[in-house]
Amino acid sequence: MQVGKFTMSHSGDSKLRLMHLVASPSDLTTTTASAEAQRAAEPLPESAVEQRLDANVDLRFLQDPNIYHPLPTDDVAPAFSNSKQQPQPGTPLTTLLQHGHFRRAAEDAANELLRCASNGADRILQLLYTRLACLVLVSRTDLAAQEAIPLIDLLSRNPPGAEDVVPRIPWELRLLLVRLQSIGAADGGRRGVMAMYALAAEVRAHLNNVDVDEAEHSRWAGRLRDLGLRVADALVEMGELETANRHLDTLTNANADEIAYRKALLRARVGDVAGAQNCVKKLQDEHRRASLKALLKVADGELSNASDTFQALVEQQTERSLLANNLAVSMLYTGHIIDSRRVLKDLSTQQPGFSALLFNLSTVYELCTERAVDRKTALAQAMAAKAPGPDSGGWEKATFEFKL
Repeated sequence: MQVGKFTMSHSGDSKLRLMHLVASPSDLTTTTASAEAQRAAEPLPESAVEQRLDANVDLRFLQDPNIYHPLPTDDVAPAFSNSKQQPQPGTPLTTLLQHGHFRRAAEDAANELLRCASNGADRILQLLYTRLACLVLVSRTDLAAQEAIPLIDLLSRNPPGAEDVVPRIPWELRLLLVRLQSIGAADGGRRGVMAMYALAAEVRAHLNNVDVDEAEHSRWAGRLRDLGLRVADALVEMGELETANRHLDTLTNANADEIAYRKALLRARVGDVAGAQNCVKKLQDEHRRASLKALLKVADGELSNASDTFQALVEQQTERSLLANNLAVSMLYTGHIIDSRRVLKDLSTQQPGFSALLFNLSTVYELCTERAVDRKTALAQAMAAKAPGPDSGGWEKATFEFKL
């Protein structure tokens, strides 16, 4: 939730996500880019390490060096560029991913892709997925969208030979391509929604295959449920909030708690706090229910009560980072700016630097001192000195996250 210039966060699944009850619709999306970003942090599977060659496949069109853009570094906070934690030359790609060095991983994935045999489809497509997902992680979705065009064109035109390539494209890559083709689209994202419906039709065809065993059937059923939620996310990003709400009502096979949770966020987004509260009552997950109740108190202007509730939740819950962030914001808006700064400062030393925390602490510095630039620079240096990891978008942070 964004209150004034401050960002409040909500929890859900295992990912850090931001919600602005009074902000942009895209803040309600939960299974689009973040899912691909999370998968990119995982090591490459062993099956992808060895190139399996296929004489019927020729992916030279993906190995044009002109496709892949050099990554600018002027947006990286200097503390990270100069840090001793920077990976050494020659660090394996899997290690880069495990340690959250996503910018370097994106560069290495592209370089390795260009060296592959043109008929090594599995390896090339896995590396392309890694490249695109890492670009998303370092906030360069614009470059990812451009670099995805050749494969998106192949899927849309379906030229001769495409039937040998399409079955080899990892499912995660196909989902990411749908996401990227919607970025900056003149149709406002409608083509992306239709692409997801086309994927859903393909999934249903697999589910109707009587030869599919139980494990395979379960996997495709999970993909169908996931696609349903992604359509809702896309509708939110398009600003079609009521349509997204109605769409969620059609997802009868989805987890009931997940549907209630998302509907509560949608109701809050359109200003229907009472409707959001009705959705919260349906939640079985006590943690989600308590967190949303506190957020809705903020939406209702009950900042003092919200602060007390967040304080109690911080003391009760083991996963406290997002709750503590929201506690600090509510403290600030009840006039306790020193306590707010203390909570955020403690959180910055205990947790990886997620975006809402860095933004809020930097803003508090601006309110508290005329030496805010020095404080924000010191914060960036402290984050750069931490052990690298893939959490919260990776180890390396951009200057804008510290408001520098």
